[in-house]
Amino acid sequence: MQQELLPGCSREVFERVWKRVMPEARQDCPFEVALPEERPLPAVVTSAVPAVDREVETGEEEITCLGPASAVHGPQLQQYIDQELAAHRCCQAMARRVPGSGGRMLSALAAEKRRRAKRLSTAYFLISGVRYWPVDRGSAPALQPVQAALREQFQAQQRGAACYRAAAAGTADPCLEALFHESAEEAETHAQIIRGVLEQL
Repeated sequence: MQQELLPGCSREVFERVWKRVMPEARQDCPFEVALPEERPLPAVVTSAVPAVDREVETGEEEITCLGPASAVHGPQLQQYIDQELAAHRCCQAMARRVPGSGGRMLSALAAEKRRRAKRLSTAYFLISGVRYWPVDRGSAPALQPVQAALREQFQAQQRGAACYRAAAAGTADPCLEALFHESAEEAETHAQIIRGVLEQL
């Protein structure tokens, strides 16, 4: 008869206890110690984990809206911000010189120009991580007859609208494209507002 190891009992402990019971091996002993068969450890099943692409991990290449891939438009955005802030200062100066509703229209136009510069500056920051807001850039607008200054701004708004539309056609960034189209439409509206002010003078 074979004596099996007790559950939870190690081989060494069992042999030590068995030697106390049977200090000498005897031929007439009906019991025989049967050591458990060594079984291989069960294989650890690991599910295959797909390799993570570094581009997916960083996420930089996936950003198509105002991401690092649009950094090529950085100088262009800086130029537009400068132009919008220059128009803001010019409209502020003209608003102080035009009486009545014309002055109020120019004052509102100046505020819209500043907001447009802010939107462009925000896009620049999202792309580059650098804040671009040239508060002190540019000189004060030259003092000239109001009608001449308004005519100059009317033409500047038309040129700006054309530049924005060309920029929209030249970018693969859908957010920049929408921003440039929006800026072009606003510049065309501003040109008509300036025309309306001139008609009141």
